[in-house]
Amino acid sequence: ADKLYCEHIDIGEEEPRNIASGLRAHYNLEDLEGQRVLVLANLKTRKLVGFPSHGMVLCAASEDGSKVEFIEPPADAEIGERVMVDGFDGEPATENQ
Repeated sequence: ADKLYCEHIDIGEEEPRNIASGLRAHYNLEDLEGQRVLVLANLKTRKLVGFPSHGMVLCAASEDGSKVEFIEPPADAEIGERVMVDGFDGEPATENQ
């Protein structure tokens, strides 16, 4: 529990999404406020220390894991917009796939 942040992230839905992330060792709370992030939103809900997490914040880590950085969406991406990867065209998997 002391390694997790329980976040409320706006991904363009009616309500912000509750997501738990293991970023506490890498970021101060102030660093997270207003940060634009990519969210894997089609993951099955998991309870982490009693907090229902409805997704995952996408980050990259250095080879030794000492540095973790957010994968940021394109500057012109709208909140909630689906971000595509070159070479992948298809529909997102549902939560249970």
